[in-house]
Amino acid sequence: MARKTRSRKRGRKRASVGQRIAVALSTIALVLCAASISFSVFVRKTGDDGRPRPLRVELLNGTGVAGIAESARGALAKLGVDVVSVGNAERFDYSESILVARERGTDVRLLGEMIRCRHVADQLDKAAAADASLILGADYRSLALGWTE
Repeated sequence: MARKTRSRKRGRKRASVGQRIAVALSTIALVLCAASISFSVFVRKTGDDGRPRPLRVELLNGTGVAGIAESARGALAKLGVDVVSVGNAERFDYSESILVARERGTDVRLLGEMIRCRHVADQLDKAAAADASLILGADYRSLALGWTE
């Protein structure tokens, strides 16, 4: 008599139903997280007309060095940033530059990476006229804003 043998692939076990469900749920969660992150990073704010508008930034001099905020205005404009106001910070002893997000869901962090600002913080304020405030500190020359000597 011939023996009946079951053919089984070596080294491979079938996943249980629970494992399959766990993998499927993990995959769905990963896809949703990726979609959420890309949506919040790349979708820009829109104006009253529904069209995308540039990032609005308030530019403040926190060093006391005359004219640096006005010089930075031109560099930010070249990046497509709308500088809504230029002025002095409340004090002139900032050792490092800070980019402060005033509204959630804007491209502030992306701008921080582009200009190499090491400190990006959230200080949300719906009543603010700008999406962000850039306070120039003593390290302002390290920012990628095309400073001339």
